[in-house]
Amino acid sequence: MLPSPLDRWHDPALLDHLAQVRKPWDALTQRIARAVLAAYLPAPTGQLVEVGAGGGQLLDWLPPALAAHATHTEPSEPLLNAFRQRHPGAHAVRAEATALPVPTGSAGAVLGLCVFDTIPDLASVRDEVGRVLRPGGVVVHFLDLATSPDCLFPELIAGGELPLTNFARDPALVAVLTDEQKALLAPANEFDEVLAVGWEPFRRFVEVLEQAKHPLVAALGPYSGLHRPGRLDPERLARGFMAASADPTRLLALNRALLSLTLSARQMGREWPLRAVSSRAHIRERLRAAFGPAHGFATEFAGPVAAREIVPAGDTLPAGTRFVLRHAGRTVTRSEFPESEFGRVVSELDHSPVPPRAPGAGQIVHETTVEVFVARRNGCGNFSGRQPLSGTRDGCDRVAG
Repeated sequence: MLPSPLDRWHDPALLDHLAQVRKPWDALTQRIARAVLAAYLPAPTGQLVEVGAGGGQLLDWLPPALAAHATHTEPSEPLLNAFRQRHPGAHAVRAEATALPVPTGSAGAVLGLCVFDTIPDLASVRDEVGRVLRPGGVVVHFLDLATSPDCLFPELIAGGELPLTNFARDPALVAVLTDEQKALLAPANEFDEVLAVGWEPFRRFVEVLEQAKHPLVAALGPYSGLHRPGRLDPERLARGFMAASADPTRLLALNRALLSLTLSARQMGREWPLRAVSSRAHIRERLRAAFGPAHGFATEFAGPVAAREIVPAGDTLPAGTRFVLRHAGRTVTRSEFPESEFGRVVSELDHSPVPPRAPGAGQIVHETTVEVFVARRNGCGNFSGRQPLSGTRDGCDRVAG
């Protein structure tokens, strides 16, 4: 029997790995987190509660004034022990997000970091968050890493689609294709995490290839046996997807195989519906729906917030690099600064100077984004006294009863 989907996040060894992943971007991410909290939680009344605290990464980013009033909850005993070792003075308790040890209406804010994207049953968590928040309290969720596939994959599979790694964004593969071959691929940018193909067309074509003993079938990695009866398990596939995505060598081989499969199917005239899917957009809409007006909340912000700095170029980047971006769990380098922003600029929140887009000699622009969600409980507007960011709303809808 496979463990629960959440078990993969309860391994203390994961904490050190994530710390290393975050390290180059830590100062910028902290700036984003503090700016968001200052804008939407400037002077909280009531308790501050963190759900899924893990090893205490969010606590490291909190301003001292908020950290002093925080209760950190974590359902995993091993992670809770790691949290207490790293933050012996903090108040940390073992608790599920659906059973918080907090009196009703006593919390001014509920915070989470990379938590809600791992929870299939957001409704139960939403109800508990709504219980503990006082009127006017806020729920704030930060997502600074790649989005978990735990919720997206079952939904795609239930809808008759199979999630694939985004081979269409791999520059090492796409650069060698002809224009005719590129036209056979789904439109996708490098930050769409998933390509979704119709399940039945995939199953039928791979079955034909297997009958012909085509070597491509064995190269499909976590997808190689899915066409056989009883083999399509969303949890198993999510594990294989994440393992391949974390290994550049495996990912390149898998992307090459999936690209070959797609080109073969389309060049043979087979049905092969393919579309790009953003898992960040998916969790954004799930949160909007879960914390919507019908449930006593109003969304005040949902989307990426970006921060950047000018740093020395160093000697480890490709020649000509002037821009390094961490977005949607993916790091890319560019010789020129992109024309459009990748998120709402954090300077709009903390009113700091915006670094120039043209770095000087021996310098590069270093930028990261954090997916941010903010919703307010039961009918209070933006009590920070600031205008909400564009695309958001100030105020709430009260729910009768």
